[in-house]
Amino acid sequence: MPSLVIRRHTFEAPDNRRLAHLCGPLDAHLRSIEAALGVRLARREASFRIDGPRVAVDSAVLLLDALYEKAREPIGERALQLALV
Repeated sequence: MPSLVIRRHTFEAPDNRRLAHLCGPLDAHLRSIEAALGVRLARREASFRIDGPRVAVDSAVLLLDALYEKAREPIGERALQLALV
């Protein structure tokens, strides 16, 4: 059984518009990430709490960082699905 971890990840000097694009409407992107990676995500402003198996949590952090970089514009569902592969 994989070890479960809780990790906190905060974006420094956050941009609220980019955070909104990252999370998606009503946090739909976060729910898609949870389902794809088998983690639980909770967000408060620019801080994220990620719970799950260590490998999945590490993958989620890398994915959040990558998507935040792309989030200058809204992230479409297709772009999100491609990032999850």
